[in-house]
Amino acid sequence: MPSSPVRGFARASLAALLAAGAVAAWGAWHLFSLAMPISETCEVIHGQPFDPDYGVSRLFPLSRKCNATYDLVPGYVNPTIVVLVSAAVLFALAALVTSRRLRAARAR
Repeated sequence: MPSSPVRGFARASLAALLAAGAVAAWGAWHLFSLAMPISETCEVIHGQPFDPDYGVSRLFPLSRKCNATYDLVPGYVNPTIVVLVSAAVLFALAALVTSRRLRAARAR
């Protein structure tokens, strides 16, 4: 039995949300992955000077800076999350619109 377009859009929405969650987890891994203090992580592992004015973790957008120019969270993480969540919303809206149109066509 072929899959309906509504089901396809719903699956795409779910896949986009799962992918966004995976990317967010990857970004969060960079916030909390090492047992060393942030100053040692920046200086020893990443070779970056640590500036305490910037050494604060943020969950939105995901960020853990060593200094004004270097963030431990890769630069692609936050834009990717935004794109994937936006895609999930658009696919969910497409599923809703398609479902309503199919119901309206059946009612005629």
